[in-house]
Amino acid sequence: MNALSLAGQVALVTGAGHGIGRASAMALAEAGALVVASDRDFARAGETEQMIKSAGYEAVAAVADVTDEGAMAAVVEHTVRSYGRLDILHANAGVLMAGTALSQTLDEWDKTFMVNVRGTFLTVRAVLPQMISQKSGAIVITASVSGLIGEPDLVAYNSSKGALVNLTRQLAVEYAEHGIRVNGVCPGWIETGFNDPVLGHLDPTQLDQLVDRQVPLGRQGTPEDIAPAVVFLASDGARYITGQLLPIDGGLTSM
Repeated sequence: MNALSLAGQVALVTGAGHGIGRASAMALAEAGALVVASDRDFARAGETEQMIKSAGYEAVAAVADVTDEGAMAAVVEHTVRSYGRLDILHANAGVLMAGTALSQTLDEWDKTFMVNVRGTFLTVRAVLPQMISQKSGAIVITASVSGLIGEPDLVAYNSSKGALVNLTRQLAVEYAEHGIRVNGVCPGWIETGFNDPVLGHLDPTQLDQLVDRQVPLGRQGTPEDIAPAVVFLASDGARYITGQLLPIDGGLTSM
């Protein structure tokens, strides 16, 4: 049997309306999972659903703001009621706002932690009871290389992603006895527009020069570079892996 097959499993992806979330939703569906593509923007979630269905796979769109405990609980409840189980969570929704310890506003700091940390926590907390009752589950959290290293002008984002790094480890230790694995992916510079608050002021030549200096593989990543790792960590191929953070960064953190 293919250890990477997700046939018969149900996966929930947050922030599935674009970028890494959309790519991982597609990849999970291609591996055989029925995907619930959740996003705060229902139109974008619907686009992801249609892309997956057009490729011949199974998906359904859902709308929820990850910072809303009731909304996340409702999405999980509807998923379980409709499909009988929930095997995989890719907790991916996040925001990035540039700033230093002196320039970052408190509103930006609070919003960053509200979405990145509280949102991930509420999403995980919503799925845990079902996974505990099943005695199985795989959770993949989108952290970042920004949670592993220090970077200028990213005080709130670095801090929030550092929190997700240790949240991943804590959850892995806490829920291993229930058959639940928790791992994280740590993307580097991914070409989705997500990094525009930091890199958007650079013209293409300046950006290429920066990438050449800091990324050994010499290019930014794509969402499709991240998605296969999400599938692997969700699959039985990673059945003895938990509490780990996988950098997917073209070698950036090795410099």
